[in-house]
Amino acid sequence: MKITDWDTSILFTSTFEIPCSTFIIPLSIAVVFLVGSVARADDAEPDPPPKTYAVVGATVFPVAKPMVRRGTVVWRDGKVLACGSEIEVPEGAEVIAGDGLYVTPGFVAVTASSVGADRGRGRFRRRLDPYDLNLRIALAHGITTAQLIDTPPRGGFSQDAPILQGAKSAIIKLTYADLPSMFVREPALNYLALPFRQVELNAFLLRERFRRAEEHLKKVAEAEATKAKPPKMARDLGHYVEILKKERPTVVVTSNRSQVEEMLELKEQYGFDLVLYEPNDTWTMASKLAARDVPVLVKSRGPDFDFFFGGEVFDDGDMIPVRRPGAFASGGALVGILPYRRTVMLSGLAGRDLTVLPLEAAFAVRGGMSEDDALKAITLNPAKILRIDDRVGSLEKGKDADLLILSGHPLDYRAHVLKAIINGKVYYDRSKSRLFEQVPVPKRKL
Repeated sequence: MKITDWDTSILFTSTFEIPCSTFIIPLSIAVVFLVGSVARADDAEPDPPPKTYAVVGATVFPVAKPMVRRGTVVWRDGKVLACGSEIEVPEGAEVIAGDGLYVTPGFVAVTASSVGADRGRGRFRRRLDPYDLNLRIALAHGITTAQLIDTPPRGGFSQDAPILQGAKSAIIKLTYADLPSMFVREPALNYLALPFRQVELNAFLLRERFRRAEEHLKKVAEAEATKAKPPKMARDLGHYVEILKKERPTVVVTSNRSQVEEMLELKEQYGFDLVLYEPNDTWTMASKLAARDVPVLVKSRGPDFDFFFGGEVFDDGDMIPVRRPGAFASGGALVGILPYRRTVMLSGLAGRDLTVLPLEAAFAVRGGMSEDDALKAITLNPAKILRIDDRVGSLEKGKDADLLILSGHPLDYRAHVLKAIINGKVYYDRSKSRLFEQVPVPKRKL
């Protein structure tokens, strides 16, 4: 049997026998589909230019610059085009009336758990869940970017578990129902946890491991230069080798002032980027930390809730927790405010989970921190610590159009997120969501 001519004007010639006549039908369909696809591609019109959007007349907090009353934010194709006052809106732009509303960058949660990813082993990128309810809830409270970290689960009132050495981490955007847009980077930060006891012994072991890790990296470089077989790495050096590669900042969970001093010396010696996690009694070192470019991550309300009610209000540094963020900021240190708890909780004690991140900033203001510094501590500063401030954390030309439209001041506990926009696209619209439809938005006098 020969195949000689087709209606599609494509000529096939074959001298082999086809054992089954039914083979002709799917073959002909495939050829017609292919030719038709080519024809449609030739006739297709070019994609329309990206649409421009603008919020006009709102109180705008660019964060990197002073607040603007009756300001304008313009974005197109996922990027901010302009932010400020007296900005001309491009013709044809879709305009959102911002009278009486507030606009800020999306909040950046510097630590989060169980949001937008399944618990389990392996890389975060392989277990992202864009339909996670916790993701929706966090987004509805203004969190548009988060660093996820793996921590062990904990019972009781869902208190946060300690961050373990070498904890896995990743940065995501909370693009609900949009998996391709979620992933930003993995891993995000290195984590090094220092023991609480035997300070002198631990200091010796710490320095010894850094020394051995440096030697290992030198041997690896020599092997690569001579094309020799690279040396094996000792099991106890993995975290230290990663730190000395200097590919990302290292967060150190410290327990006392002497450990902070030890880490500052190691930073000077080896040149890695250091971030201190809850260095509670070192607020008097704020200017020293600022001079050495060492950010701090602190909680505004102090340690997590427990059932021990006889504890001291002040810690060894004689500083009530709510005043610590302001004390660090006054000394010039870069401050990132930690959520009271890293997870979204729908039970237990209200007001103590990831969703009240802006409330933590408000507590810091109550403790003496300026409003500008407090807003930076949940937007631009965490973005700097995570090394994504070229994309998020402030409303500047060329950055990702990640912004919030709120009913009130971003640090007012009565304010509601009306729209959460990520990469220029609305991922949460309060008027179309059933999450908080029963919670009224207070009316304000303009």
